[in-house]
Amino acid sequence: MNRRSTIRGRGRRGLFVAAALLALLAPAGLAAEGPSWRLEKGDVKILVPLKPGGAFAATTTALTGTLTLEGAKPARLVGEASMDLTTIDTGIALRNQHLRENYLEVAKGDGFNKAVLSDIQLAEASGETFDGTTPFTGTMLLHGVKKPVAGTVEIHSEGTSRRVRAEFPLVLTDWGVTPPEYLGVGVGSRLLVKVTLTATPVRPPAR
Repeated sequence: MNRRSTIRGRGRRGLFVAAALLALLAPAGLAAEGPSWRLEKGDVKILVPLKPGGAFAATTTALTGTLTLEGAKPARLVGEASMDLTTIDTGIALRNQHLRENYLEVAKGDGFNKAVLSDIQLAEASGETFDGTTPFTGTMLLHGVKKPVAGTVEIHSEGTSRRVRAEFPLVLTDWGVTPPEYLGVGVGSRLLVKVTLTATPVRPPAR
């Protein structure tokens, strides 16, 4: 009897240990992930002011990335939205060359040839079904420097996809970029970035 009791006791302790291990592992390895979206059909327009007056637009469609929803209000998007700076077009070939080579220094490679937005938080979004406009914050890697950015984003459903329009200011000197100027004529430091894209689902929410 004593031996059988000892065996039963050891069995119970083994079950308790197994249950405890499962409880510890669940948050780290078995937690359900939220839905993910792939960024497609991107269109970026950067409005660049000129001094003493005027402006021009720098554009690109080279926007890629995958974002995964985590948490509720404020919703957090894990992943990156990346823009290829070697593709920026200002409408003038020589200006493109000067912008890419002399100011953005894209030839330096990683941290310079792309602008990367990460750590995105949507202040008023309460989940994947959100439809409307919300302030957002994020971290921008540009010219080898990481700095916070803030703006607004409008999100609307298109079937299972989302149509996204975002807008935020960007001050070049915050990222160590000196705006070009010659004989009193030059580029203003404060730019306005406008982005439109389609976010296509790549993984449905866990059930």
